Amino acid sequence: MTASGPSPDLGGELLSDKVKRLVLDRIIHGHYKPGERVVEFQLAKELGFSQSPVRDALRELAAIGVITMHPRRGARVRMPSAKELADVSQVRAEIDALAARLAADRLSAATVATLEELVDRMLDRLADGDFPAVTEADVRFHQLIVQASGNRALEQTFEQLAPFARTFLTLTLPDVDVHEILLEHREILTALTAPDPDGAADAARRHQLHVRSLMLSRAATEDGDQLAAARTS
Repeated sequence: MTASGPSPDLGGELLSDKVKRLVLDRIIHGHYKPGERVVEFQLAKELGFSQSPVRDALRELAAIGVITMHPRRGARVRMPSAKELADVSQVRAEIDALAARLAADRLSAATVATLEELVDRMLDRLADGDFPAVTEADVRFHQLIVQASGNRALEQTFEQLAPFARTFLTLTLPDVDVHEILLEHREILTALTAPDPDGAADAARRHQLHVRSLMLSRAATEDGDQLAAARTS
């Protein structure tokens, strides 16, 4: 059976959103490698969908730079550069700061408990070397704060950039000690639960700027590697 619109079985979720989430999960978990082709027809057949929602999902991923679309070569996975990820973190610094400021007086006890669990999960999964699980907990932590802000425009902007957050961790975790960065989530949570809107905003901003600094360092390394390669070619 094929479909191309919202399905009651998915709780009203657009099929293209389901496909987009699946492709992102596969990129994060290494099922789709950078440069590898994502075949529209094969994916549609696998999922039992028409090609329309698959095509829409790939176009949306191309719009945020995770996929490239070529008329003859189809869709291929694209790994954003460290500089691109640093730029996203700079924008996220302000988005997350505003979200934390707005959410500080709005968090329910249940949301606070979930945020605490997510911080513990990040640290536990990092110790286990389960990097995809760290990315899931990290994105969910920030997503909950944005959702608690009550600002729909802020939430929509966050969702556009969330794939880059997952890419950052996937790109960085195997090579860099990010334990201190993960601990910064506790600083954000402490300020949120005080509640201290200004302190929460400052902590959220510092966290993302720390991420940006890390990615700029990685970008410098990438540039050095490219320069070295050019000199030896």
